[in-house]
Amino acid sequence: MTDEIKQRKLEHITVALEEGIGVSQRAGWGDIHLVHQALPEIDLQEVDTTATFLGRRLACPVVISALTGGHPEAMTINRNLARAAERYGLALGVGSQRAALVNPDLVPTYAVVRDEAPQAFVIANIGAPQLIDQERHPAFTLSQVEQAIAMIQADALAIHMNALQEATQVEGDRRMRGVATALRRLTAEVTVPVIAKETGAGVCREQALLLRSCGVAAIDVGGAGGSSMSALEAARARSHGATQAQQIGQLYRDWGIPTPIALVEAGIAGLPLIATGGVRSGLDVARAIALGATLVGMGFPFLKAASESYERVCELLEQTLTELKIAMQLSGAADLASLRQVDVVVTGETRAWLSLRGFEEELRALANRRVRAATYSVPVVETAPEEHQRPPSVDGHS
Repeated sequence: MTDEIKQRKLEHITVALEEGIGVSQRAGWGDIHLVHQALPEIDLQEVDTTATFLGRRLACPVVISALTGGHPEAMTINRNLARAAERYGLALGVGSQRAALVNPDLVPTYAVVRDEAPQAFVIANIGAPQLIDQERHPAFTLSQVEQAIAMIQADALAIHMNALQEATQVEGDRRMRGVATALRRLTAEVTVPVIAKETGAGVCREQALLLRSCGVAAIDVGGAGGSSMSALEAARARSHGATQAQQIGQLYRDWGIPTPIALVEAGIAGLPLIATGGVRSGLDVARAIALGATLVGMGFPFLKAASESYERVCELLEQTLTELKIAMQLSGAADLASLRQVDVVVTGETRAWLSLRGFEEELRALANRRVRAATYSVPVVETAPEEHQRPPSVDGHS
């Protein structure tokens, strides 16, 4: 089991970097339109991107999403990501820590994150299926969960919900009955906030309410539209000659709820939301926050950059932050709180889905926030003396 997990971690990194596992959705970020403000009355350099999440102030709303660990080759990637998180004041999540819990030799591949980012908001990570007994292994104990948290001195714990990946993975854990009960028990016992994190299939309204009842502090909606865990497992299955698993993985590669839709649906729970899934620019970050996200996660872009160098991660962050600030200025939002109050027009497949799911009233409200909140006001503009305001007469005489 130990070597199997270690090898799987390496294969996940390799496949993600070398194979095309990104799956776009017909409903996506292109359906989300921020209403342009021709006279925003905000200087670009004055735009404030600071965010608050679970009581911690962050310099930027971007999260380096849970990525990797569990193999020696992952250490360099995590080191590069952690250095960037520390420099830019971001939150950072590690990949599933199951590998290190069963093989302590792999702990350094995760612990490097806290070594390089002593002040960053760091998120530990274990799988929801591992909260209950599986056919090939028992459930994690509370002691093991606490080990995962202590391993990186985590500020929060993500419980990743990857039912789709487990169902399409050759060696996946298929049992799911009892996970909600186990999660409810865990949130009452651990000392850090618990984040329920989907891994690419999204969170609907009903599941968001269930997660709230389980006591989670936040939800990462992890929607469809970015890297597909089903496509990843299909690629792994092909390399192992597992034809049936490959076919199943390909069939379900675009399964799930697109991230913008999941944001609106999960917003019903009233919890802080992280929007992860298909975010590829600072404009996408702005769109997500305008829809209600507290933070916005990016996975594959950071994995690719970190596999190259620390400098490349910094370049990606600089570009993303610049794009975010421009979107905020053009939307008339000086800070993130204001960005959550801008007018947003939702069109296309996203609107069609949400309308059928009963969110038509919410969509109208999104498109008319300034009017409904009566917060829109005309900025005071300095005027010239009266004599300079008179228009010339038609015949040229005053």
